[in-house]
Amino acid sequence: MFLLSVELPKGPAPQTPSVILVAEDEVVVRNIVCVLLHPEGYQVLSAADGKEALELAREYHGTIDLLLSDIKMPRMDGVLLAEHIINERPGIRVLLMSGRISSEIREKNVRLPFLRKPFVPDVFRDKVRQVLNGPPAHPQEL
Repeated sequence: MFLLSVELPKGPAPQTPSVILVAEDEVVVRNIVCVLLHPEGYQVLSAADGKEALELAREYHGTIDLLLSDIKMPRMDGVLLAEHIINERPGIRVLLMSGRISSEIREKNVRLPFLRKPFVPDVFRDKVRQVLNGPPAHPQEL
């Protein structure tokens, strides 16, 4: 006879999963980002561009912990989206990403956390955790 012993973790109950709003116009990249986030236990809201993301954020009544946005998107870019979201949802964290050398960030003097695409999954997950554990975004960073 074989007996299996399992020790349950001690301590407080798990927290509610963090909610991440993803704004990315490239369908393949958006799907990859969502596939990387779901197994980590995050609840993901996804949008195809900045305008759709802002509408989704306004309709969603729960807390959004992180805005993860591409910079260059149609209808509304990620920097303008971040500005609206930071003003409307104090306490939110923001992580911008782009496949280009971020001239948009330098030109606008944006000091928000940044991730260059393409990225390795482990680097992506680490950066998301780092930003979620860091301080909230402030309008002065834009």
